[in-house]
Order: sequence, then structure tokens, then C-alpha cells
Amino acid sequence: MSHKLPIGVSDFRKLRENDYYYVDKSLFVKEVINRSSEVLLLPRPRRFGKTLNLSLLRYFFEKREDSLAHLFKGLAIEQDAQIMQHQGQYPVIFLTFKSCKGSTIEECFYQIHQILKTVYLEYKPIVYQTLSQEERQDYDLITQDKGQRGHWGNALSFLMRLFHQQTGKRVIVLLDEYDTPIHAGQEHGYYEEIVLFMKILLGNALKDNSDLEKGIVTGVLRIAKESIFSDLNNLDVLSLLRSEFDDYFGFTEAEIDKLSQDFSLAELLDTLKKWYNGYLFGNRVIYNPWSIISFLMSEDRFPRPYWINTASDSLLRDIITRTEPDFQEQMETLLAGGTITTPLNENIVLRDLESSEENIWSLLVFSGYLKPVKMIPQRLRPLYELAIPNLEVHSFYEETLFNWLQNTVGSQRLQKLLQALTKTDFKTFAELLKEMVLAVLSFHDTAGEEPERVYHAFVLGLLTHLMDRYLIRSNRESGYGRYDVLMIPHQKTEPGFIFEFKKVNKSKEKSGNEALKSALKQIQDQQYAVELRSQGVKTIWGIGVVVKGKKVWVESLLL
Repeated sequence: MSHKLPIGVSDFRKLRENDYYYVDKSLFVKEVINRSSEVLLLPRPRRFGKTLNLSLLRYFFEKREDSLAHLFKGLAIEQDAQIMQHQGQYPVIFLTFKSCKGSTIEECFYQIHQILKTVYLEYKPIVYQTLSQEERQDYDLITQDKGQRGHWGNALSFLMRLFHQQTGKRVIVLLDEYDTPIHAGQEHGYYEEIVLFMKILLGNALKDNSDLEKGIVTGVLRIAKESIFSDLNNLDVLSLLRSEFDDYFGFTEAEIDKLSQDFSLAELLDTLKKWYNGYLFGNRVIYNPWSIISFLMSEDRFPRPYWINTASDSLLRDIITRTEPDFQEQMETLLAGGTITTPLNENIVLRDLESSEENIWSLLVFSGYLKPVKMIPQRLRPLYELAIPNLEVHSFYEETLFNWLQNTVGSQRLQKLLQALTKTDFKTFAELLKEMVLAVLSFHDTAGEEPERVYHAFVLGLLTHLMDRYLIRSNRESGYGRYDVLMIPHQKTEPGFIFEFKKVNKSKEKSGNEALKSALKQIQDQQYAVELRSQGVKTIWGIGVVVKGKKVWVESLLL
């Protein structure tokens, strides 16, 4: 294939004029024109083509001295004569806030000012000569670094008015990654100030503005209506839960089929699906475009977590390693390939993120780290079944939890413990498990009354270390009762394991040894080994674990 691959190329003109490979999303223009809404907010995960699509809109709509019609030659949009009448007919303002990540409010405002200044300087030759003296003074406040934050809040609406006055046409406003400075504000402690500024900037430009033809705003999240968009009654929010625009961000299955033909990938389609497929936008299956292109550019064509490695995700990593037992249990379900059910909140207040698990699951969905696989209608609000979309994102969870466990338990201790288990060295396993209990309870600064934390740390250890060798299940029906953990080997010649955890309160008379006998008896009486035997596992070990305060008893039994 002669075309170059456009990794990191988000300028549509550069992509087309330099013969980069382009997955044709040009009908996005038609959808925008035909949508009656004055302002569109299109939240999508990072690196799913938001900036490129806004650049496409810019070069399509922007009125210039030099025609750019050649950029659309051979694309689907060229076939629609009615839509092509809009090409090159409007004044356009395009701003991207993706670089506004300052560690202080001053740094962030400086970055925003530089963006506004760049746009003002770009259009100065076009509008400046027609301005009044007063308008020139206002213009110079931006270009000559004389203005204050109050001036910057009006900078976008002021430029729109000048364009409208000069051209007689209302302005198309394209705002990319509007929420990047807000995320930075949440991380670095200036959330309130930056939210107020963005509310003023966007409100002045997009609310009841006679100079506005259409506004298109992209970001990762819809920051809650009461904080950013409270003044916009003309806003149409089309999140990834909606079916509208579902095929314009990321690659569809049909587009992947064409890519596989163009780049001879037919034999690698299964790999691509497992690693980079699985997103659901509306009802459409979507592939991660950044990872697909990165995969194509790699000489060895080996799957790697390309998209995951493009961001620090410190907020998400902190969230995923929350230590509440209920939350960890849900993480275990997801890691094991299962689903969890929860409502989703499309209006997220970042400062209140950890006030409810609903907010956390919503953030993970809209950021691309979980996918909604099913909507369950309810009387007031729907519920959604959520799952990890693919192996790339699964690797993010594994790595994050693996690092958390290293800090909590100690990496060598955990690896030795699991190695002893798989080798059926139960004496060493018992000794190391006792050390793990002390480490976990000390990490959480508890008095030993929370053995659930030990249980979940152990299960997460299994899921992040042994999934290549074992299918790990917890709290599933088997036989006549419920086991705690079941380990089914992929190679049936290896041993399988059934764990029963027992908690004994310090105040109870019952001894650890008595509870241990009860755990092993339960494994036998409830016929927990039935599932393992039905899958052809020959060697099956039952293991009882009892936690009483910071004391641990472990015993194994060949079933």
C-alpha cells in the first residue's frame, strides 16, 4: 500500500494533501448540516478522531481566498451536490484546548490566552483594517498581551461579531477538547476557577448569539450542566450512549474489513478484534483507531497497548485501586470477564466524582475503559450492563492492580505465594499467605476486623498473575452451594483449586482450627468439585483459609 499511515496527524488538509491513508468520515459534514440543533456536544474517548473530524469541518466550511474543494475529491461527501453547496461558504473559528494542562491556574490561563492570541493573529489581516478605533483597542488586548482574564472570556464572542459584520454570514464555531483544562483544574486544585471561566467563554459564544451559525464542541465528558452548560438551552448532547453520529469516531467493522484488504491483514483480524474491538457507540461496534493505526505501523505486527500508553491516567488509576470491598468485588467480576449492572450519569461533576460509584463507573465508560453491553429499561432511569471492551483495556486494569498489589503486599511475596500454590507446596503457601494478611491489614491500618480486604486482595492477585494459566471464578454456583474461589486450569493436567474463606470474630468462642475443619467439610459436603471434574480436571485440591484478627489458618485437602 503506497499511502502513509496518519499516526498523530489530526489536520485534515495535511492528511489529504500529503497522501495519507484516510478512512472516509466525510459524511460527518452532512450529519452536522442536517442536524437542526444550533450547538452540538460530542463527547468521545481520547484519540478517537475528534480533532481530525473538527478539522474536516473547518476545511469544508471555511471561506478562503484559495478553494479547498480538492480536499474532498473522491470522498463520499463529494457525491452530494446539495451539501457541497455549503463548501467554503462560512467564517469559521477553530480552537483546540488539548494543550491546556497547566499545573497552576496561572499556567492554564496563559495557555488559553496563547490559543486565543494565535487565532486573533491568524485573522488579523482579514478583519483588522475594518475595525473602529475602540474595536482595535479590544483586539490588541488579546494580541499584545495587555488584557486580563475578563477580556479573554469575551474574546471568542467578540471575534464572532467581527466576522459576522465583515462577511454578512454567521460563524461556525469548532471547540476541541473543551474539558481538558477542567480535568487539569480538578487534578491541580483550580477546578472552580477554570469551570467559571469556561462557562463564561462558552456561554458568551454559544448562548443566544445572533452571530452563531452552528457550534460543535468535543471533549471526553459532558461536565455537569449546572457547572458549565447551565446557560445553554440550545445544546444537543450526543454521548456514546446515543446512536446518532455513532460511526464517525473510531473505525467501524466495515472500515476494518477494508483496512484488512488494503494492508493484507486478513489473517490478523481475530487479533485486532480481541485487542482493539469491543467498544459500543450507540449500537455500533467500534475499533480503537489510534491502536489500529499504531498496529499497522509496527514492523512486527504484534499487539500492544498503544492507546493505553498515550496517557498517564492518574485519576483513573487512583479510582481503580479503591479499596472498598464492594468495589473490589465488582472489579474482580470485570477482570474475570463478567459484567456489572449500574445506572450511568451523563452529567459528571468531577469534584464530586468519588461521592458515588455511579459517577466512577460513568467516568470509566465515557473515557473508554468500560463499555455498555446492554441497556435495561427502568421506570425512571435505565440500567446498563458494563464490561471491559478488549484485551488492550484489560491490560490496563491488570497492570494498575498489579502495581497496587505490589505496593500493598510486595511483588516477590505475592509471586512466591502463587508459585507455591500452583506447585502444591501448601506449607510455603500457608506461611506466605499469613505474611500477606499482615501486609494487607497493615496497609489499610485496620485492627484485623476486615478479612474481606484480604480475600479481595488475594483474588485480585490471582486475576492479575494467573489468568494465562487459570480461569478464575469467585462466588459462582457449583454443586449445592457457593464456593469462594474456583481455579480451573487451562491445561487439564495441572491441578485445580477450590478455596473456602472463613471469618472468625475475635469475640467468638470458636477456634481457628474448628472453623478450618468447617471450611473443608463445606467444600466436600457441597460438592464444589463437580464443576472442575465436569471440565476434565483430574487433580483437585480443596483449601480452607480462616482469618481471625491477624491470625491465619490454612489447610489443604485432596478431593
